[in-house]
Amino acid sequence: MKNGKNTMSLLPDKNLFIVTSALKPNVGVINENDRFTQTIDTLKSLRTHVPDAILLFSDGSPNEVEQEKYQEIAKYVNGIIPWNMDEDIQKLGGAGAKSLVESVMVIKMLFALKQNPELAKMMSSVKRIFKYSARTVLTDDFQISDYDDSFGKYVFKKRIPTWMNDKRKGYADHLYITRMFSFCPSLLDNYIQSLHTVLAAIQEYGLDTEHAHFFAIDKKYVTEFEQLHCQGIMATNGAIENY
Repeated sequence: MKNGKNTMSLLPDKNLFIVTSALKPNVGVINENDRFTQTIDTLKSLRTHVPDAILLFSDGSPNEVEQEKYQEIAKYVNGIIPWNMDEDIQKLGGAGAKSLVESVMVIKMLFALKQNPELAKMMSSVKRIFKYSARTVLTDDFQISDYDDSFGKYVFKKRIPTWMNDKRKGYADHLYITRMFSFCPSLLDNYIQSLHTVLAAIQEYGLDTEHAHFFAIDKKYVTEFEQLHCQGIMATNGAIENY
């Protein structure tokens, strides 16, 4: 792990944001410079709205990222975990398998939280884990206190009916937005298990990660919010979506 800021609390009162990124992907319409600028905007937004959060930057680029960019990112985050030397990320990212890359990277990141001594120690101060995609900014009406009553729960944006009209609909007739969601640390092992089901659903049923999450996550642990109060830039066309 490349060190940025160091934050430690004796009480579980911190929100952890795992910011997932691909600064140098092989697919997408957004150029490399814009991706980097939008990623910095993401981190600035998090520091503005949740200033005491722990931010871990996890980059799944299949290509090497310049050290100067990591040095700039380090000004805003508590740690940087690059995966460009990881064999699985290189192979999947090189093939443009976006859903698989993201899911594999998150699994590896969660195992790191459990197995890396420094990260495992940090986890003792964490009350909630957010998976948060880069090139997303929080809007002015976002309130971290909205999550105070979500102990033992995942929080997703309210499920969205599928756009699929083929046999895949039989596996997932809705999807969950995965740009931003969160879960209680008590569900860490549950989510790791669910991610293996996500991977299987992507590979065996042809689902994307959002439909696969709806397929895999046990709904008894889910709270759904009408709005997440964020907006993100779509990698496929550069459009801005509100969530």
